[in-house]
Amino acid sequence: MKVLKKIAKVLLVIIVIISAALGIGLNYKTVLASHKIKEVVEAAVPFEQIEIPDNVQIVGLGEASHGSKEFQKSKLEVLKMLVEKKDYRAIVVEADFGDCLAANAYVQGGDGDAREIVNNMSFVIYHTEEMANILEWMRQYNSSVSEDKRLRFYGFDMQNPEQGIKFLTDYLGKNGITGTDLTATNNYVDENRTEPLTDEQRAQVKNEMTQVKKAVEDAAGENHDFDTICALKVTDNVCTTIDYGMQDSQEMSDFRDASMADNVSWILDLEKEIGSGKIMLAGHDGHIAKKGQSAFMKVTMGGVLKEKYGDAYYSLGTDFFKGKSNIRVFSAATDEYERKDYYVTTADPIAYQAKYVDGKRFFMDFGSLSPENNAKLHTMVNSKVSMGSLGEGFMGMYYLIHSSYRVNMAPTELYDGMIFYYEVGAINPQY
Repeated sequence: MKVLKKIAKVLLVIIVIISAALGIGLNYKTVLASHKIKEVVEAAVPFEQIEIPDNVQIVGLGEASHGSKEFQKSKLEVLKMLVEKKDYRAIVVEADFGDCLAANAYVQGGDGDAREIVNNMSFVIYHTEEMANILEWMRQYNSSVSEDKRLRFYGFDMQNPEQGIKFLTDYLGKNGITGTDLTATNNYVDENRTEPLTDEQRAQVKNEMTQVKKAVEDAAGENHDFDTICALKVTDNVCTTIDYGMQDSQEMSDFRDASMADNVSWILDLEKEIGSGKIMLAGHDGHIAKKGQSAFMKVTMGGVLKEKYGDAYYSLGTDFFKGKSNIRVFSAATDEYERKDYYVTTADPIAYQAKYVDGKRFFMDFGSLSPENNAKLHTMVNSKVSMGSLGEGFMGMYYLIHSSYRVNMAPTELYDGMIFYYEVGAINPQY
């Protein structure tokens, strides 16, 4: 018996050693990145001192993970800075244009509850206290300024037309516009529909949107108030969603980012007429970036905007060294919707330096670095660095495939500047 116990202890020790060695082996980049780099710490700019050039019209704030609360909090923090220091008047988030109309009505002083409004948005990642806080602050700010200084809340995505169609239907009723047929459109967004739309049905939806658009324009005449402008935009967005659904699976990503860039341009043009002409975007790093994070991403929203607006678009990426993200679980065994907190490390040696900075985060503008004054750091940001990039889908085996949640590129290829966090925590969405 004693011999068996000794053998069992030896086997246990061997298993522990092998497990530790395997863990270190799989995460050797994390180990290598875990050391202080004096030059980075000295060049780190406190988060509160983020400075955006005056010529910028669009600030794109990214997030390395949709499911980490620090990135949702940063939306509000950066928005406050831009509003108070740079006279920005609008935030545009990665959500359907129609999905955000209720949120905008609320921040203008409309009825409702901020938490209930965000909980009704299509993406579960926004069903959080942090997102509700953004609406609450904007509403409070708007109550203290003149109408021409008010802030607006938009969405730049085009995947979820349900709320937009509801807004459109309500608009038609409120304005006494009759005679429009939305049969095919209502079938399109019917949650009980089990069969995919035929090409004929898709064409009919687009035809109905054309007819509705004409009816709205005829009724409004030259008097296009904000609701009328949004109603017309919804008809266009629904058509874009139809076209998106007809794309080949390999082309859908490129089509989506190009369409989102079009929506951003439309919103910027509108804000030039009714606001300050400066907007803040908030979305995943992969969309905000100036180029794709992989060979499969040929088009990014940020890339289209950078090509169109040049230095007037500022891509502000984010990363973290370690932490948790609340993500939808990928499972081939069940269709049941499930979310889980996943702990990951990014092996980003620059983000690790936030450990030595007050607040455990810092900002870095890449344009301010030079090979003469910041030789080592300049080389780092212009060389391949392991960075985190978690989407809305994860499974346990991804831990063995680092490329599923990390990118290995030069930070300057993707962004004009970055905010680095040492550690992040998971959001707590309601669903």
